[in-house]
Order: sequence, then structure tokens, then C-alpha cells
Amino acid sequence: MGLIAVVIIFICLCTDHMVTANMSAMNMDIKTKSVFSIKAAFYFAGFNAVVFTIGYLFSMVFFRGYFVNANNWIAFAFLLLLGIKYMLETIEKSPSFKENEVDDSKKMVRVSALAAAPFFLVGYAIEIMNKGWFPQVLFLLVITFAMTVFGFHLGTKTSKDIKSKKAEFVAGLILVIMAIRMIIL
Repeated sequence: MGLIAVVIIFICLCTDHMVTANMSAMNMDIKTKSVFSIKAAFYFAGFNAVVFTIGYLFSMVFFRGYFVNANNWIAFAFLLLLGIKYMLETIEKSPSFKENEVDDSKKMVRVSALAAAPFFLVGYAIEIMNKGWFPQVLFLLVITFAMTVFGFHLGTKTSKDIKSKKAEFVAGLILVIMAIRMIIL
């Protein structure tokens, strides 16, 4: 798995943040949305980096020597499960914030932690495949921040359609294709 594949995986996983941002923007006026978009982007990026690092360290400390021969199968399983999860999420309601919840730090932490959970598996898989931590976490921070701000840009109070739900399905499909590619190649 090369750097381009890792970036594609990060983009696919960050569509979840884009959906949350898109749905939240539909509940806010322009001034609140612009300030809250930066706050949410920092929260999401920070939690993603921390959870990714925990997964990376967990793999390094506990499982480095055990699953070296099965690293492609582990990456296959993780990507397949995440892809299916993302495709199924398109039919359920994603978390969002309303105008009066902008200052609710507990909800922000809860939503950020839940959205960052898949990055534990990705950090674990990337370490098993002997990829470096620094370039990946840097790309993760930038992609998360950009996708969150983009999601806020997509949504307005007059929007009737959640545009980012289609992107979430496509992201899940890409993850499934990448999982199959891990086994074939």
C-alpha cells in the first residue's frame, strides 16, 4: 500500500466528517457556520490524529511480530468492513449540530471521538505494513481539516438535499474496491 492509497483511504474516511459538517451547516446561519466550521475542523483533525496514533502505537507495541505474514489480509478485512460501514451509513441519519449546540463541548468531543474510531484500525494496519507515521498523520490532519470545511461549505439553510451522502456511499465503494485490490495484487 503506497502513499497514494493511504491518501485515498483518508479521503474516503473523512467523508464522514464532511457529512456531519454538511448536515450541521443546514441548521446554522452563515456567521455561526463560518466560525463553527473552523472549530469543528480542528476537533475532527485532532481526534483523528490522536486515534490514528493510538492505533499505530498499539500495533507497534503489542502485535508487531505476530501478524507480519498476514498484513495484507488484515488490511483487507479492515478496509472491507469500513467500506461496508460507510455504504450502510448512507441510509441512516448522521450526527449534526444545531445553532444552539455550537458551544456544547461534550457533544463535540463525543461526535469527534465516534467519527475518529475507524482511524484506529487504519493506524493499526499502516503500522503492520511498515509505513511511517509522520507523513501519514500530516496528510490525515490536512485532509480532515479540508473535508470538514468543504462539508460546511456545501450546506446552507435552504439546502433540501444532503449532497455529501452520495459521496459517503462512493467512499464506501472505493474502500471495498481497495480491499479487494489488497488481496488480488
